[in-house]
This record gives sequence, structure tokens and C-alpha cells, in this order.
Amino acid sequence: MNHAIKQTRAGASKGNLWRFCLLLMLLMGAFSVQPAFAHRAHAGLTEIAPSKVNQDIEITHRLYAHDLEPRLFYKVMSGWEETTEGIDRIGEYCAAKFTITINGKRLSLNYVGAEPDGEFIYVYFTVPRPKPGDILMVEDTLLHDAFDDQVNLVNLTLNGQTQSQYFRFGDEAKPFNWSLTPSD
Repeated sequence: MNHAIKQTRAGASKGNLWRFCLLLMLLMGAFSVQPAFAHRAHAGLTEIAPSKVNQDIEITHRLYAHDLEPRLFYKVMSGWEETTEGIDRIGEYCAAKFTITINGKRLSLNYVGAEPDGEFIYVYFTVPRPKPGDILMVEDTLLHDAFDDQVNLVNLTLNGQTQSQYFRFGDEAKPFNWSLTPSD
């Protein structure tokens, strides 16, 4: 690149050329470093809602790929989604770190699958729909074992109304009320 600059700016002094190259390198460095700082928070989002197709609850986790992938696969964008082992590993991890209990009984999460989408990984589960009035005790420790500042938001949406709880490192299970809805 210096050669090209020297050809087009033959009359420029060596001092100006040096300053121009230094400025160009700084600008290139600033733009290449920017994406590393774009995601500073460690946060996850979980959506819980009744299925529109059957009598299940659908659970969708959205996690940053560059937070989860190195935790499970030792590097980012490792191609995990192309292997059965990779898909299974994501499900096993999330099932171990996210639990729902009703009346002291832990629900068995049915793993549907996982997929990358841009900077996120989406992980899908279902569980049978609880009875109206049941209290779901949810515990979300996804990536708490990787980042002590990880914050996970869980939303339960029923009949257009959303209940939300934040989960930080050390938090215990928190309640969600499965209220009576017209579809129950």
C-alpha cells in the first residue's frame, strides 16, 4: 500500500506520507476493533409462551453466539450446527442450566433444536402446558458459569400479557403465574 501511495503522491514529503500512513493505520485499526466492543454486556433472553399448534409451552432461548460457542466448542463459529453432536451439546447445556418446576416437580424439557442466526444462537424446547393457576418456578443460570455479570431475562407471555424476571449470578428460582386464559 505504501508503494501505491508513493506513486500517486510523488511530490509529497516523506513526513506527510508517514503521517498519512499512520492515520490510515489508526483508522483501519479503529474500525477493525469496533465489533469487539459492540457487545459488552453478557445477556440472554428466554421467551415462554403457549404453542399455537398444540397443548405445549414453547421455550426459546436467545444467546450471543460468541459467548456460548467458546464455552461449549472451544472457538466461535465452529460449525457445531452441522453436526448431531454439536446440536446435542447445545441442548444438553441449556437443559442443565434452565429448569421449570411445578409443585416441586421438575418438568422434563423436550429439546427441539438450535440454530445460529447472525450474532445469536436460538435454542428451542417444549414442555406440556400446565394447569390454569399453576405457579411455574423458573431458574435460569445460562452462562452464569462463564460470566459473573451474565443477566438473563425470562418473559412468560399469556393472552397478550407478559410477566418478566431477571436472573443474575446467585439468584434462585423465581415464580411465574400460569393464569387462566381463554385458550386453556
